[in-house]
Amino acid sequence: PGSAMAPGSTRTRCSRPPAPPPDPVGAVPGGPPPELDDFLRLYAAGRYWDAHEALEAAWRRSDEPRMRFLQGLIQWAVAFEHHRRGNARGARALLERSWSRLRTAPDGYMGLDLAPLRAAQPGLAAAFAAWEAGGPRPDVTPPPVARLPARP
Repeated sequence: PGSAMAPGSTRTRCSRPPAPPPDPVGAVPGGPPPELDDFLRLYAAGRYWDAHEALEAAWRRSDEPRMRFLQGLIQWAVAFEHHRRGNARGARALLERSWSRLRTAPDGYMGLDLAPLRAAQPGLAAAFAAWEAGGPRPDVTPPPVARLPARP
């Protein structure tokens, strides 16, 4: 009794729950792999090969686009391992390959601050190319790869 709606009414009899908010920028279904923390710690310590090793299993068991991004991070780290070992060709090639996988990642993907990589990549690419062409080994500092600050 009394539950009939007037013709033309836009109210619904049952209310629906509000739609969930959109995923935050960089959200990844299932979240980032737990090995990412090990990668970040080892990379920050300058242990580029170990950082690569820490993330490799997660990369191999991932699907696109996550796989592409993780492979890019691995190759980014290995580029600096090649630099450390004096391998100009390897440093240039791995930086180039890594950037082909990382450049299209949205800001904050997997919760990472990609701005330092975006800012450093052109200069690093030029320095490694000049080195490979016979120039001096560049004195470069790898940019940080770190998580975005937590939002309040």
